[in-house]
Amino acid sequence: MRELLSVGAQVGSLFFYVALGFLGRRQQILNARGDKVVSDIIFYFTMPALTVTSMNLKVSGTELINAWLILAASLVLVVFSYALTVLVAAWLRLPPRAGYAFQFTTAFGNVAYLGFPVAYILFGRLGVFYAAMYALGHNLLFWTLGVWLMQDHEHQGPVWRQVFNINVLAIILGFALALLHWQIPELLFHPLDSLGQATVPLALLLVGSMLAESPVRTWAGNKNVYLMTAIRLIIFPALAFLAMLLLPGWDKTARALIVMQMAMPAAAIAPAVARKYNGDYNLISEGVVATTLISLLTIPFWSWLANYQIMT
Repeated sequence: MRELLSVGAQVGSLFFYVALGFLGRRQQILNARGDKVVSDIIFYFTMPALTVTSMNLKVSGTELINAWLILAASLVLVVFSYALTVLVAAWLRLPPRAGYAFQFTTAFGNVAYLGFPVAYILFGRLGVFYAAMYALGHNLLFWTLGVWLMQDHEHQGPVWRQVFNINVLAIILGFALALLHWQIPELLFHPLDSLGQATVPLALLLVGSMLAESPVRTWAGNKNVYLMTAIRLIIFPALAFLAMLLLPGWDKTARALIVMQMAMPAAAIAPAVARKYNGDYNLISEGVVATTLISLLTIPFWSWLANYQIMT
């Protein structure tokens, strides 16, 4: 019980910012236009800075191997998640547009905006290094398979400009620096580090603002949203947890990190992608809000379980 409270306190501190964002939106301090500005600041400035500085570590050969394995694991797990959602959507007999939205929302998690802060709190800079490698594989599939789903198969080929966005390039740069054991000069590292630290509060303020924008009553009666939430927040992390228990010889931090990334709610950027590519915006936005709200309860639980069963 003491361990649960300890981990819950660590992760719970993140949701202080979520509460501030929620209150800020309800009090009209924040609005949709302001959210767009904050989102752009995170996407183009603070998150790339956090990624590069967190990956600018003197990592061992073993940690580099772990990073490659995490990248491979992310690709396998996201493809597996997608395959499972295809089966569930077929079982539900959803019409094609709703089925694609169900698959998109459930298969892809918020591994950056929420995953990075959780990794940083639980595992420090090494956690962000590993989380960035997981995000690299995840984002590659998000901007190819995910966008293909939202296009309703009318367009061909991946959207390479989105695949190789500034955050993916930051991951590649950070990994190259770690691989070559090159350190960023102190004169550049300190301002980048300070900028990167702003990612955690800004990203979580944004999550809180998003929750305030969509009342619970808008999705409370939709059984598909409940099913998305159960799969995204319970079934996927449970399967990842069991898989990691079968690999007792592998690095503890890497295994726990994978469980936590699989426990993230639906990707916060998913509604914007749906709107851009004419996907089912309403179902996707409801799924994102529902999974994010319920994750306030499930993330501390999975954090404790990963810490208690894997890290100890």
